[in-house]
Amino acid sequence: MASPPQLPPADDLYLTAHDTIRGKSLLSPATLGLGLGAALLGELMLWRRIDLVETELIVIDERPTGDAATTALLEQIRREAGQHGVRNWISYLSAGIATDLVERRLARGGLIKREEKRGLFGTKTSFVPADSMTAGWPATRIRTKVARDEQLDVADLLLAGLILATGLDQHVLATLNARDRARLFDQFRRLFPAMLQQLVAHAEAAVGDAVMARRA
Repeated sequence: MASPPQLPPADDLYLTAHDTIRGKSLLSPATLGLGLGAALLGELMLWRRIDLVETELIVIDERPTGDAATTALLEQIRREAGQHGVRNWISYLSAGIATDLVERRLARGGLIKREEKRGLFGTKTSFVPADSMTAGWPATRIRTKVARDEQLDVADLLLAGLILATGLDQHVLATLNARDRARLFDQFRRLFPAMLQQLVAHAEAAVGDAVMARRA
């Protein structure tokens, strides 16, 4: 049986962050939003539409990406060039915007299904995976390649970095042993572009700030 296709990092992160049967999120809405916001920015970096220079996002190619979510984000970054640092962009996208963009993209692709349940206090809308194997594939792919000491591509290194930055590894990479984790971090050092390393570091710091704010 053929493996499911590799999706854009934000889509793969969304699927990884949800239960593969019921679609229940493994992360808080704020943490999920921070991870997805960084992932969408990472997609624009992978597709060479933006660069991260120190803490500022610079548009280097204004052409549409062929994808509604990232094209809309690229246009907004272009319009507001120089007004916000990368941390502000991640925080802005985390306020439901990134999650909505990714859910719409996954729903258009038929990978998640919208469900509505009526209750005493109104109708609750949620999304559930259309196929549990496809939903579980991103995490399985990371675990399998790391355990086999196979090289991850840059998109999967971004996915793995954001899994770690959001704390999602406690749920989906718990089976990796110390040697496996050492292999993964070695790949980060050798193969992960510095710009994306910085993006993941900013996402991790934003998650830490959000956790501290909730505890205050």
